[in-house]
Amino acid sequence: MGVQKYIFFSIHNCEKHPEVPLMEIKYCTEKFLRSSGLNHVTIRLCGFMQGLIGQYAVPILEEKSVWGTDAPTRIAYMDTQDIARLTFIAIRNENINGKLLTFAGPRAWTTQEVITLCERLAGQDANVTTVPVSVLKFTRQLTRLFEWTSDVADRLAFSEVLSSDTVFSVPMGETYNVLGVDAKDISSLEKYLQDYFANILKKLKDIKAQSKQSDIYF
Repeated sequence: MGVQKYIFFSIHNCEKHPEVPLMEIKYCTEKFLRSSGLNHVTIRLCGFMQGLIGQYAVPILEEKSVWGTDAPTRIAYMDTQDIARLTFIAIRNENINGKLLTFAGPRAWTTQEVITLCERLAGQDANVTTVPVSVLKFTRQLTRLFEWTSDVADRLAFSEVLSSDTVFSVPMGETYNVLGVDAKDISSLEKYLQDYFANILKKLKDIKAQSKQSDIYF
């Protein structure tokens, strides 16, 4: 049967940051697909809500340090389940073959705004360690001097993105219309984190109650 339709996931604004190896590879692949004649759809993504759990939510609940930056970059995070659902619709829609779509959440957030939201929902303050973007950029320049730290330098390349004041978000109205999706069906970051913290805090409360019932006193 061969390849009926190829779905390629890329990164929003990848063409603006060739200094970041991953984003350069994504953009080069996009151009290759356009010239290949292959039946495909390219989907650019901004950020995943699920990634925020391990990065911010869990450390706050465990009273561990949360790492943040002073960067003004804003990201419109999206639930991976919504991404999967919209991708499935795109696969079945023959009218968007060869097109570029960008999936973004309802609102773009800075790192500090995400941390503040987690603090409010968790009911406790976060131990935030702020790393200036200038320090990340200097560290990247330093690690580029040695071959054995080249992988670290590539990872730190995203500091260039953070310092560019880029907004990883796009208006989704046209995309929703093309895919036949109601914007109300897309999860917001507030609702996603609210559900997560409600479930986790309930489980912690139940575990604490069970622990008290099982205590034996002499």
